[in-house]
Amino acid sequence: MKGFLLGLLVAGLGFGGYLYWKHLQAPPAKPAPAVADAGAPATVKKARKRSRGAVRVVRGPAPGDSFASAEPEPEPVRLSAADLRSVAQGDDLSRPDVLRLDMSNEKELPELSQDQIDERFRGRESDILDCIARARPDPETYVPGHVTIKFRIQRAGTVRGVRVEGPVVLQKNGLYGCIKNVVGSIRFPAAGTSQIISYPFTLS
Repeated sequence: MKGFLLGLLVAGLGFGGYLYWKHLQAPPAKPAPAVADAGAPATVKKARKRSRGAVRVVRGPAPGDSFASAEPEPEPVRLSAADLRSVAQGDDLSRPDVLRLDMSNEKELPELSQDQIDERFRGRESDILDCIARARPDPETYVPGHVTIKFRIQRAGTVRGVRVEGPVVLQKNGLYGCIKNVVGSIRFPAAGTSQIISYPFTLS
């Protein structure tokens, strides 16, 4: 009986030693990912989403607003009364046009109608508006007033004499020269007499 118990004890110790040896030979288990790591990207995404929503262009931050634009908008140019005073530049259209007498028996041509003149002028109206826009101090500054363009259409249909009236601040920036080049290049149908035409533009 003692021999049986001794054999059982030796067998148990041997089996226990075998299990201990297997435990030492097994590769170390990989650590489970931490819960904080899984939640980190979500936290970063939320932070980025808030920052994108805060980047907006505003005219002025409201009281307590911590998301003001890093680059403030440029302030409009302050114009004085002298800048807004209307002046005219160009040719003197009050002087009579030089007429050449035609002694031929050809039929006299009629005067141009307003529709005929408007049709040719409107074809270059966008260029005239560009001249006015380029003469402004900057796109944000409001310049009140009017720009009036007067010119003489000769009998042959060419333009001779251009006069532009508008605020001083626009004239200083080349308003007259730009408009003169545009209007002077317009060609109208021939007519029986020369005509002086006027086109007003309201600034906005």
